[in-house]
Formats: sequence, structure tokens, C-alpha cells
Amino acid sequence: MKIKSMIMVVIMVLCITINAQEQGNKTLVAYFSATGTTEKAAKLIVEVAGGTLYEIQPEKEYVTADLDWHDKSSRSSVEMSDAKSRPALKSKPE
Repeated sequence: MKIKSMIMVVIMVLCITINAQEQGNKTLVAYFSATGTTEKAAKLIVEVAGGTLYEIQPEKEYVTADLDWHDKSSRSSVEMSDAKSRPALKSKPE
């Protein structure tokens, strides 16, 4: 499982690097990371490809129960199935 995740990160980095070169390196790496896993990948992408790092933050932070995707009534499950229930953001990138 860990190897599969690393392969996906490498593929993402290569794709973003190519795109950044084509776009004159005007790259914004926006990420949301409730547990820190996606944050690590986003930082790696910025380190390799360059660009600006931006963390997407909800107004109301997630707690462990919110992230239980096995529970159909958890906050994350409800938000994934209904776009109208997505959280408000703390801020937006400039």
C-alpha cells in the first residue's frame, strides 16, 4: 500500500512539473489535509515543481468523528455525497 501511494505521488509530481514548465511556473498547489498526509504530498510537490503552497481550511475544523467515512452520517460522508453541504472556507487564495 505504501509503495502504491509513493508511485501516485511521483506521478503527480511529474505531471505538475511538466505543467509548471509549460505555464511559466505560475503554479498554485492548493491542498486540504485533515490528517497531514495530503499536506506532506503537497509540500513535496512544491519542493520539486516550485510554485505557491496554499492550505484550504474550513471555517469549522474537523474532529476524528467527522472523518469516519465508514459512518454514512459523518460530516465527511455527508459533504462528499452532497455538494451543497460542503463547508465554508476560512479564506480564499489571493
